[in-house]
Amino acid sequence: MRRVLVPVVLLFASLAVASAAARHRPLLNNGDVLPAIAEAPAKASARRNPYEGQADAVIAGEKLFRQHCAECHGDDAHGIGHAEDLHGPGVQNATPGQLQWLLWNGNLGAGMPSWSGIPEQRRWQIVAYIKSLKARGAGHAQRSPALEARSSSGAQ
Repeated sequence: MRRVLVPVVLLFASLAVASAAARHRPLLNNGDVLPAIAEAPAKASARRNPYEGQADAVIAGEKLFRQHCAECHGDDAHGIGHAEDLHGPGVQNATPGQLQWLLWNGNLGAGMPSWSGIPEQRRWQIVAYIKSLKARGAGHAQRSPALEARSSSGAQ
């Protein structure tokens, strides 16, 4: 009896660990975006960021990210604990509209609150910053040179 019980217990323990890991790092939806992002309605997904390509919006978004998001996603945006790595394809493949929708709605099941209390303009600035991470490469999300210059000169 004991010979059978030990392997069975080990099998169930392995399954429990694998199941927990899968819940914390969801699989990409067909290799495209994270499932929570894929839930965005078509109308929201199609929205364009009015601040796309604006360096000042990226700088403002970075400041907002550090105030509201870095606690979970880390200063480098690679994620802390169960928070998603914002450099990854599951986030970077998302449209700006999908990201703005996720900021508005949150993903409480994964521990992300709704940021609907932040004005829409600021949510779009955060999206501009998140999308800029792809252009910065797979390395660390260091502070942008413009934000660094403003911080060292005392400008806000």
